[in-house]
Amino acid sequence: MLRSSLGLLRTYATRTELSKIRNIGIIAHIDAGKTTTTERMLYYSGKINRIGNVDQGDTITDFLPQEKSRGITIQSAAISFKWQKEFKINLIDTPGHADFTFEVIRALKVLDGCVTILDAVAGVEAQTEKVWRQSKTLPKICFINKMDRMGAGYSRTVKELIVKMKTRVALINAPFFKHDPKTQEQIFEGVIDVVNMKTLKWSLEDPDKIEVSDIEKSNEQIFEQLTSCRASLIETLGEYDEELVEHFLDEAEGDYLKIPAAFLKGSIRKATLNRFVTPILCGASFKNIGVQPLLDAIVDYLPSPIEVPYPELNDSNLPITIDSKNGALINRNRNLCVSLAFKVITDPIRGIMVFIRVYSGILNSGSTVFNSTTGEKFKIGKLVLMHADVHEEVNSLHTGEIGVMTGSSIAQRISTGDTVISHSLKKDGLKSLDRKKELPLKINPITVPPPVFSVTIEPRTLGNRSSMEDSLNTLVTEDPSLQITKDEETGQTILSGMGELHLEIAKYKLINELHAAVEIGKVRVSNKETLMESTSSNTISTDAGLRFTISVIPISERPPLPNENWISLGSDNNYLIMEQHEIYDPVKNWKFQMPYGALVNALTSSSIVALYKGGKVAGYPLYDCAVKVHGNWELPLDIQNPTEILSLSRSLVLKVLSSLEETNFAVLEPVMSLEVIVAQKDMGAVLQDLTGARDANILSIDDEHELNGSATGDSNIEFLSVAQNQFLPPDMTMKIAELGNEGGHMKVIRARVPLKSMVAYTNKFRSLTQGRGSFHMAYYGMGKVGND
Repeated sequence: MLRSSLGLLRTYATRTELSKIRNIGIIAHIDAGKTTTTERMLYYSGKINRIGNVDQGDTITDFLPQEKSRGITIQSAAISFKWQKEFKINLIDTPGHADFTFEVIRALKVLDGCVTILDAVAGVEAQTEKVWRQSKTLPKICFINKMDRMGAGYSRTVKELIVKMKTRVALINAPFFKHDPKTQEQIFEGVIDVVNMKTLKWSLEDPDKIEVSDIEKSNEQIFEQLTSCRASLIETLGEYDEELVEHFLDEAEGDYLKIPAAFLKGSIRKATLNRFVTPILCGASFKNIGVQPLLDAIVDYLPSPIEVPYPELNDSNLPITIDSKNGALINRNRNLCVSLAFKVITDPIRGIMVFIRVYSGILNSGSTVFNSTTGEKFKIGKLVLMHADVHEEVNSLHTGEIGVMTGSSIAQRISTGDTVISHSLKKDGLKSLDRKKELPLKINPITVPPPVFSVTIEPRTLGNRSSMEDSLNTLVTEDPSLQITKDEETGQTILSGMGELHLEIAKYKLINELHAAVEIGKVRVSNKETLMESTSSNTISTDAGLRFTISVIPISERPPLPNENWISLGSDNNYLIMEQHEIYDPVKNWKFQMPYGALVNALTSSSIVALYKGGKVAGYPLYDCAVKVHGNWELPLDIQNPTEILSLSRSLVLKVLSSLEETNFAVLEPVMSLEVIVAQKDMGAVLQDLTGARDANILSIDDEHELNGSATGDSNIEFLSVAQNQFLPPDMTMKIAELGNEGGHMKVIRARVPLKSMVAYTNKFRSLTQGRGSFHMAYYGMGKVGND
């Protein structure tokens, strides 16, 4: 349903040039102001005519009921808008909560650049570090938000960023304040535009009013900051850009203020695209300050689709180039359209909707497409552009665009991470494509992190079981980081997710949106089992001519061999290993009617089911294992139906697993990376609790404001030096930080701890620190139960 705040949808009648497209994501720690900033971007671009706020639950991108009631982003939302008339920005607002990290993972797979939002009061927080690492291959700009808050520290935050994220910075603007004689406080009023040498001052009464002024020498304080910021910016860029150095010495005669803004922007852009620097801007989104310069920076410094590295292909020998007009050109075929499905949702009106990014060619509405992941061919319906929860129909999606496929035929045929192949010119031109090289193509694989919490799901009556299973399938299709397993002994259905909040949201949707009549149990930690040693190989054959030899191995035992093809089973770090056949090559020498992809899909499905059935200790699903199909298998030449392969291979995997004794299996539990920030006077009590009641393994204890603690590595030493030499405006919070909290230094405790011991830790931690500390957990891996 259209909302009045969205106004009329802008239809892009003509295709936007690739060089004018920006595919960006907003990433940050929870409550840094991502959605608030996004809302202001939409307002100033003209996309909406009224500014919504998170607290009122009326923002465009947070449209789910749970997002409105909780005031947090739960699922990533895509929206497109124009800026400076000629640029088209495709923006994805991502969640900040750690439980929804998969939303960030899959969004990053289709983005070309990122805007990282930082809280000027909190600085660089733990989740910020995590999403920064997840997006390490993408150019970024940083927006230091909440500069209007008490305790905001621009320079302190920049310094933390340099050292913790190991990046050089380019100060695009810096804050300036007005002294209030009544309250004796500094009021954030605007920014110093370092590149254009202006001051920008926003009106608190009128969000559309900006006062732009030249910086006069008579304003000594601001002029001195401008000069110092420009000097530091040019010296930093000079380490990368020799052309800038020559211009500075020859044309500008050694005067930092004489380098033209356009020339400086070009240098910043080159350094940003090569991830040498991170441009820094600041503002206060809630007060509507600083958002327009951020939008300018997005188009000035972040890449277009033709300025990014080649997408990751499964065939490293397939030639790929970047064409300035058509984007990625794969296998020198201009008619080859390759898209990545990165998200699936169910719309109450349109049904299944698949979000895609087009990497090559043109995807047309009504085309026949091929899912190279599943081997299925089918016809799609209409294509739409998404504006949060509002749809705009289009005839085609071009290279570099992010849109949505619809149509009843796509249900159950496309999942997150699938590659979609089509012919750009013909409705059904798949036969014209290279069947050996182009149709098997897969692009930018998406890895699903393993779930760590589980709940049992039971139908209220036997008659509700079918509808319960349908609802669960819908839930998992939309969010693959949720997993469904069945306990073979009890018959219970188990739903697993990334955290307690993740499961709470899933339960809400299951009951209130999908209307499943179910009973849901208590949250528990998701344990797994693994193999301690490989099984012996076992062979099974049939009179019809089917023959397989299969073994199961722990994959930590050895790396892949040259004659093996490893196929991920999608979760639990499990794989199918297809050993190279003694005779038949799937590309050069394939004589069977059944495609090789269909054979692999059948073996994949049977392996998933068999490994999910679990080990012999407690029946937990197997983790970190691989089903190896040896290269002496046999098939009838005329085989077409994979059903017999499914049942045969599944029973064989179960047979080889049953040959092992219980002692060959080990129980695993989720282990978390823990970072605790606590005052020195509270550290003893926190450490005692961690090492005693929590069974934590302490890795390090550092001073928070020693800039990343013990800087023993070359990289740490380098960026400590960069931080010390970087000019930063005066910042009182840096001096306060040096004094620590209430006269005592803040300490950072890093540890690894079993997840089961951290359930309901929040209340205990608040009691130990009187609410003065903070902690953050992230999934580290699976560890043997009882191991330190």
